[in-house]
Amino acid sequence: MTSLDSKRLSRNIPLIYTLNAFWALMVILPVVVPFFQSRGLTMAQVFQLQSVFAFSLLVLEVPSGYFADVFGRKTSLLWACLFHGLGFTMLVHSSEFFYFVAAEVVMALAVSLMSGTDVSMIYDSQNALGSSKAPIKMVGRRVFYMQMGETLGGLIGGFLMVFSFQGPIWGQTVVAWLPCFVVLFLTEPPRSGLEGRSHSENFSLVLRTLFVESKLLRRIVLTSMVYGVATLIAVWGFQKYWQELSIPIEYFGYLWAMSNLTVALTGRFAHKIELLLGSSKTLILMCVLPVIGYLGVGFTGSVFGVIFCLCFQMSRGFNAVVIRDALNRRIGGELRATANSISSLGIRAIFVAVGPLFGHLIDVRGVRHSYEMMGWIYVGVFFLMVFPLLTHRQEFQGADEIRRSKNRV
Repeated sequence: MTSLDSKRLSRNIPLIYTLNAFWALMVILPVVVPFFQSRGLTMAQVFQLQSVFAFSLLVLEVPSGYFADVFGRKTSLLWACLFHGLGFTMLVHSSEFFYFVAAEVVMALAVSLMSGTDVSMIYDSQNALGSSKAPIKMVGRRVFYMQMGETLGGLIGGFLMVFSFQGPIWGQTVVAWLPCFVVLFLTEPPRSGLEGRSHSENFSLVLRTLFVESKLLRRIVLTSMVYGVATLIAVWGFQKYWQELSIPIEYFGYLWAMSNLTVALTGRFAHKIELLLGSSKTLILMCVLPVIGYLGVGFTGSVFGVIFCLCFQMSRGFNAVVIRDALNRRIGGELRATANSISSLGIRAIFVAVGPLFGHLIDVRGVRHSYEMMGWIYVGVFFLMVFPLLTHRQEFQGADEIRRSKNRV
């Protein structure tokens, strides 16, 4: 590898950070639920739309991850950014449920092409450079920059709301295209290819690796899925909860910014927290936080309940860094994007089943009752899923020692 190639590959890491920041710079998100409601949608329909999005991802997630493994990370990311811009442009101009559905499908295609591919590029670039730095640090920084982008989007959206409710909505049609300019400067990292096996053999290999050959890896993937759903469902209820607390809509942007800043800071320092507490205690913390969040929101009818919303975002930050790193360290580069896509696919599959029911429950019983019910469900989930994973604590400890040694490099 020439020095020029090394320089270009080294540039991939900050470019991935920038790409994630622009991708998450969504000024419409702080008011997206009121936006849907202004177009005549109920909360049940809002969650139905998200289920359409999730179902589309369910269909597209693994093929798109495989696309990235076969045709390259940069190609996949370029198409992701193009569909990202198109999807949000369609969304803003939609006025009927059917058109919203079409926009969600296009955005699902964008997310499926992005999902796992950016993380895979970080690991592949590091491997190609022969770097001894722990990739978990870079995954944490990726989460930090992504959430800082969403935080900035919340602040900009809140500022635009001062002038007009339509401000963040139309602003989204502009910022949605920004990632396209970043991806052009990425360099495809060299990695082992998939030649020599059929497509069906490759799929069988990754499924066997994730769910058959390693009990630890299987439990890591399932934990990532179940707790990814916990935070995803909760986040889509935040704005309705704020409405029930009679918080003025012009403050939603700042609340959204605070919420995403929590994910950013948790993700940024997740690897240090894991080194300090150890993998087992960090896992317990990640899985207890949604229970505290759901029950806290369920039992709190004042503005102080906003604090409990942050519990979900802390858990989300840990999941995106610690669990994602645990998966990627155990998967070869040739199938890494596919493996990440399968993990994301599971989250969407569960959301398709649970999301609309949760939205209907909010319409019928209110936010607080719905969150309380989910809290008690996740108490049971904790005992069913986390305890079996903790039986592998000896393997965690070995990994902790390796990370500590890399952290000193």
